[in-house]
Amino acid sequence: MLEIVFRTIIIYFALLIFMRIMGKREIGQLSLFDFVVSIVIAELAAIPMESQEIPIINGLLPIAILAILQITLSFLCLKSNKFRKIIYGQANILIANGKLNKKEMRKARYNIDDLLTQLREKDVFNMADVEYAVLETSGQLSVSLKPQKRPLTPADLDIRTEYEGMPIVLIDDKEINFEGLRDKGLTKEWLEVELKKRNINSLDDVFFASLNANGEIYIVENEK
Repeated sequence: MLEIVFRTIIIYFALLIFMRIMGKREIGQLSLFDFVVSIVIAELAAIPMESQEIPIINGLLPIAILAILQITLSFLCLKSNKFRKIIYGQANILIANGKLNKKEMRKARYNIDDLLTQLREKDVFNMADVEYAVLETSGQLSVSLKPQKRPLTPADLDIRTEYEGMPIVLIDDKEINFEGLRDKGLTKEWLEVELKKRNINSLDDVFFASLNANGEIYIVENEK
């Protein structure tokens, strides 16, 4: 029993390290190649956990080799467009200038029901509203609506907007984000003063706080 626990812990942390080294991607952004590699790694990890007769190194070594191959291929794909197209394929333009491209759909083995389903997932219920639809190598559909069907933006109405920027986290789960404060040239003392202005006398009373580009602080207090 202890050996199974020991093996599981080692393989778990080994997988975390290997997956972290291979890079960050969401499941929906994985290419077919990435997806297959992930499945194979998961299967290889299960073998030494289930069978105590197999040395744990025999399970970790193939995973390490796959991780190295994946990193190498990713590096080669960064250096060569041709190599990237061979490994990951190319995006298919299913709708261009408002016209359905049946040839590209056949090439991608993609039927009209698949297209309508993914359009609905993009809140597009009328194919006639689409100017371009591109099936990405990850299998996701990118959609550009016709100009007259797009939502209005401030630019369409010639309205100038203020710069919003990216809010920074000041306090996260009761812990001060000192790095974020330093990036903005702020200090813990400044934060304490700002909290006191809002009748908060202790940092421990704050669960979350952020600062936007306009200098406005958003605060979520701890439940008392």
